[in-house]
Parts: sequence; C-alpha cells; structure tokens
Amino acid sequence: MKNLIIAFIVVSTFFSCSRNEKKDIAEKTQDAQDLVESKADSVVDDLKDGAEEASQSILLEKEALVSKIDDKKDEINKKLKEADEEIKNATIQEKARLASKKKELQNSLDELDKALNDLKSEKKRDWKDFKKDLNKQIDKIQEKIQ
Repeated sequence: MKNLIIAFIVVSTFFSCSRNEKKDIAEKTQDAQDLVESKADSVVDDLKDGAEEASQSILLEKEALVSKIDDKKDEINKKLKEADEEIKNATIQEKARLASKKKELQNSLDELDKALNDLKSEKKRDWKDFKKDLNKQIDKIQEKIQ
C-alpha cells in the first residue's frame, strides 16, 4: 500500500516537474524506500533475537522441571522399596494399609511419568500455564508422599 502511494506521488509529480526535479524526487523516493526496508529488517532481526532468547529460557526451564520430576520419582521409588520391605514383615492389617499406601505411591509415580512425557513431547500450550499446572501437580504429589 505504501509503495502504491509513493508510486502515485512520484508519477503525478513527474508530470509537473523539470528533468532535474524528477531526478531529485526519484532519488528521495529511493532513499525513503531504502530507509523503510532498513527499518523493517531491523525489526525482523530484533524479533528473531527475542524469539531465540525466549526459546533458550524455555529450554532451561524445561530442564529444571525434568530434574524436579526425576527427583520426585526417585523419592517415590525409594518409598515404594521401603513399603515392599515393610510388607514382608507386616501383619495382615498392616499389609492392607501398606498395600494401599503403595498403590497411592504408584499412582503418583504414574502421574509424574505422564507429566514428564507431556513435558518432553511437542504438545504446545501456553508455557506459563503448563509450568504452573505441573508445579501444582508436583506439590500435590509431595503432600501425598509425606
């Protein structure tokens, strides 16, 4: 649209100007187009730089979340082993209670595995919402296993 307007101004001005004036107008028009292109290129470069920084930040956050999930999984696996050992020497009532606890721990482990798969997959949704939901889920699991 801008190019069309510039072209119209140039053409209409050409008909009413001398040869030197036409040359001067053409040069000024070219300078204006060059300036617009330069500014547009600068904006594109700035956007690319910002996108790269955001992408790098998200990768770092993902790595931190993967580490957090792995730590919780290790903690749950340790508690599962402890429950297995306790079940061996437990009374029938204690075995039922420990089996229930073990099932709850296994469910928590399954939830973490699913969260880890979601984090590693390419499913995209708003990163801030995903991160907030995942942290809430990890906090709930932490409450369950304590």
